[in-house]
Amino acid sequence: MKPTAKRASRSGEKSLTSGAAFLLMAVVSLVTLFPLFWLFSSSLKDISEIFINPPIWIPTTLHWENFTELFVNRKFGIITWNSLLLSTTMTVTALLFCSLAGFAFAKYKFRGKDLLFIFVLASLMIPHEATMVPLFVIYKNLHLIDNIWGVILPDLANAFGIFFMRQYCSTIPDEMMEAARIDGCSEISMFRKIILPNLKSAFAALGIILFVKQWNNFLWPSVILRSQEHMTLSVALKALEDSNNTPYHLIMAGSVVSVLPLLIIVLIFQRQLISGMIDGAVKG
Repeated sequence: MKPTAKRASRSGEKSLTSGAAFLLMAVVSLVTLFPLFWLFSSSLKDISEIFINPPIWIPTTLHWENFTELFVNRKFGIITWNSLLLSTTMTVTALLFCSLAGFAFAKYKFRGKDLLFIFVLASLMIPHEATMVPLFVIYKNLHLIDNIWGVILPDLANAFGIFFMRQYCSTIPDEMMEAARIDGCSEISMFRKIILPNLKSAFAALGIILFVKQWNNFLWPSVILRSQEHMTLSVALKALEDSNNTPYHLIMAGSVVSVLPLLIIVLIFQRQLISGMIDGAVKG
């Protein structure tokens, strides 16, 4: 066979393989996106149309009053703001504390550092349910029941975030820090001017992980938060359930309100998320 024919044959095989791979990814994507399509479709249906057989894929009449009912009568505007404020505050403060702790474990030498870090990692194996009762007693004595800070405080410096940041900080050359000290830079200024700029991809990846985790957090907020004006979206969606007459059309609409911000955040920061996770895997 002539070289030109061989190249043409290999090119045809690559095109066929690429086409098959694209077709497979398209099918997998459609299967993955189908629940989201059904969720958005059902959020605009009347409750009688949700469980009808054969199913109505696209409603003929769009019932936007489902969302009006949520935001006007069910106070989902305040509840959505609570979730946004809670998730944003927890994410920003956790990034600060985790980066400081990760930097200390990576770059400072002190007695008992390795043992303390082992304890930090070991805390990952403790289920959150095992700490709920003592935490509840502590926060009750601190008068933090039905308070947004009662939800934020337990995750301000979580073990995963400290480990994640330590892996990044350990790759920063010590020579940069020594040069900064020689130039008279304080430890805080060095952290702010040298360490933080090198942690941008880590902040992006860990920030998205922490935000999504807190946004979807249900168990602890359902224990701490009591009044409707302090509820988060996950707790409020559960509160919509009624054993006699569950408003599934409102639950679907509320689920859309809960899912939409996460989709927007992931779509906007997907490059930073992928870059941060890849860098962390390589650096780790």
